[in-house]
Amino acid sequence: MTEEIPEPSFYDQICSIDIIDPVLEVWSQGRIKCDIRTKKFSLHREIAINRPWTFATVCQDRKCAKWAGIYNKFYNIFPPPCKQCWKVVYAPQSITELLDMQKAQAEMGLPAKCGIEQRDYTSGLGGYRAFWYSPFYAGLKGGRAHFERIKSALIKYFTEELILSRIEEGKFFLKRGCTELERDFGPSDAWDSIDHSAKFNLLESVWEDPEEMTKEWPPLIYTNIKRWIEFAVAHNDHEVLNYVKGETLGVPSIKYHESSHKAEQFPLFCVDPLNGSDQKVEKERTDDETGTNEKDLFRFKPEEGKRDSRTQ
Repeated sequence: MTEEIPEPSFYDQICSIDIIDPVLEVWSQGRIKCDIRTKKFSLHREIAINRPWTFATVCQDRKCAKWAGIYNKFYNIFPPPCKQCWKVVYAPQSITELLDMQKAQAEMGLPAKCGIEQRDYTSGLGGYRAFWYSPFYAGLKGGRAHFERIKSALIKYFTEELILSRIEEGKFFLKRGCTELERDFGPSDAWDSIDHSAKFNLLESVWEDPEEMTKEWPPLIYTNIKRWIEFAVAHNDHEVLNYVKGETLGVPSIKYHESSHKAEQFPLFCVDPLNGSDQKVEKERTDDETGTNEKDLFRFKPEEGKRDSRTQ
């Protein structure tokens, strides 16, 4: 027996067709506008210069800025066209492999991007990613054919041993749609039962198509390479030393616990609370190797046979 779905309340029905309040905050921030002539929403024409990805060739058959960036993010719907999106994913294991992959994507001339993974829900934070987009509406069969196409190209660019090992490690594979959709709507092999076409069609009637880039902006390519190197430093990728003349970009700490420094090199000071000046503190020292006794450390001398609870 099929379970009956309760009829939504009048309020719920009104909420389901509200196209304004879900994006009111981004409108107040000036990120979108509502044209007085067309009576439609539109995204501002601008280049997203804060993105960590560099495109080799921009994909022209997907409206990701609208479908994912607006419909999914703010209206919480599954855009039906996204079910037709298949992409090849590769996870470079070092900054060197990422930079080589960027060159490989440029030579292939296929819709693709690569960069650093900053999303904390992808299980890939601290890593690198490269993507190739399968022809839209090619389905799983077309996606698998595209995977083989990319695989053959990468074997020629790198080595067969490396590419096959990446497949075995689960770092080179074919996936369906965006990770955000997997997060919000579950495993991608169950998406076909989701039908948000009514809300999608409503939104399509009030949202203009965004003006997509036709090619990558060259200054952003070089800025992103700089960002990738800084990211490699932050995530302890040792191969980054090849790009900074062998010198770390981080701030190293001197490790004193077994260093050759002498205690006498570091006189003790206290701060005068009235004028803030430093005053040297003359303290009794012992002859042991540490150069300090319990009185030095805790500013008191415990009674014989007793220990303060703070020192236990």
